[in-house]
Amino acid sequence: MTLQQVRRVDFLRHIVNRILAEPGAPRQLVDDIRRMIGKAEDKYKFNAFGGDVRKLADYLRSRDFDDLITLVRTDRSGQGIEILKRILNEARKAYSEIPEIVEAIDARLKELEAAEESKKEKKLNNAYTLLKDLEKVKAKVELDKEENKIRVIALDGKFTATLRYDEDRKTYMLSYKAEGSLEFDNLSEAQEYLQRLISALHGKGDH
Repeated sequence: MTLQQVRRVDFLRHIVNRILAEPGAPRQLVDDIRRMIGKAEDKYKFNAFGGDVRKLADYLRSRDFDDLITLVRTDRSGQGIEILKRILNEARKAYSEIPEIVEAIDARLKELEAAEESKKEKKLNNAYTLLKDLEKVKAKVELDKEENKIRVIALDGKFTATLRYDEDRKTYMLSYKAEGSLEFDNLSEAQEYLQRLISALHGKGDH
């Protein structure tokens, strides 16, 4: 793509609107992102039809874009940051021949990545604080920040569990292993114990 062709790629219409039109994102979030970028287009004149796409770099470095980042960070659906990252990555590809835009996009992508890591770390720290309560039943709770996980070890190593936070699913993923032996006076007691154990595991859904 020549530089002349690149300058005909419109940020709002060819990139932003196309990504926002994809299914799944909350309507209010989509409307807010489109509205804020639309206002910025009027202010910074970076549209490809009568404006100068290079001025997109000015917007990306501005307080107005700071406001957009604040919007997506506080989005309750959890999709805001991911949508904005996709918009920026698509813009980076489209404007790869314009260094000032690429530089501004890279800086913002780095900022968003740091925000996501901070959010993930906070969730893991909160989970660790909560799980530390298991030490009352003689479990060992370890926080592994490098691997972004929490390990729980109990019953002299016969029970181990690992907890992670899945940013994509917005859920906590728990994997566990247990081994041991018990004695029962009769078969019905063993059956009842197994039934309670299996029911407890199925209570949350055995993934």
